[in-house]
Amino acid sequence: MKKLLRKIKWVDVRILLVCGVVLFLFSFSNKRSEKRTIGEIAVNFRGDEGHFVTEGDIQKAVKNIYPNLNAMERASVDLHKIEHDILKNELIRNAEVYLSIDGELKVNVWQKRAIGRIVSERGSFYMDETGNKMPLSPNFAERVPLVQGMPKKGDQDKLKELLELINQDEFLKEDITGIVLQSNESIVLLSRLNNYDIIFGGFDEISKKLNNYKTFVQYTIDEKIEVDSYKTINLRFTQQVVCTK
Repeated sequence: MKKLLRKIKWVDVRILLVCGVVLFLFSFSNKRSEKRTIGEIAVNFRGDEGHFVTEGDIQKAVKNIYPNLNAMERASVDLHKIEHDILKNELIRNAEVYLSIDGELKVNVWQKRAIGRIVSERGSFYMDETGNKMPLSPNFAERVPLVQGMPKKGDQDKLKELLELINQDEFLKEDITGIVLQSNESIVLLSRLNNYDIIFGGFDEISKKLNNYKTFVQYTIDEKIEVDSYKTINLRFTQQVVCTK
């Protein structure tokens, strides 16, 4: 029995010694890591939108916070602050900042997606995928429908729906270049492929009206109907498409 107790105690001692060594090595390694200086800034753009903001823009934002970043120890760099300052750029949807094992500062960036460009007395800006205001970029101009006029507060979601449906459809994206928000709350769509105006009416039954327009265009192609003489294509009445010369 005494031999068994001695054996158990010796095993416990060895376990404690091993744990102590591991903790010491971990602490030593962690302290050495914290004292390492920062290397390069590696910027990675995630998602499909990668043109509004450049790698130089992100590096400049980091250097504005820490001008002597490369001479700083890892422990003195506030990664949360870097993320917070990068997100001040209204063209960026999300950012993730971390340090790699070799000391590189990694910055992952997700940019916003523009679905339309609004031009009004209040200025010019994009509408993003959430329906919110998004500034223009000095680096890149997105090819999206141009909206003339400012939507009313209650119409922003409907305008977003209309823009999304246009952008998601291959034909509509190629054909519809502009949306005019008239003072009488009527909407006019502008065609790139034809000279006529498309009288859309209000924001009601958006999907049905767009499908009616696509059906009308396909019909004119199939029947070889000349449309150059048409001045307007009226989609206001969802049961029929009315054309005027």
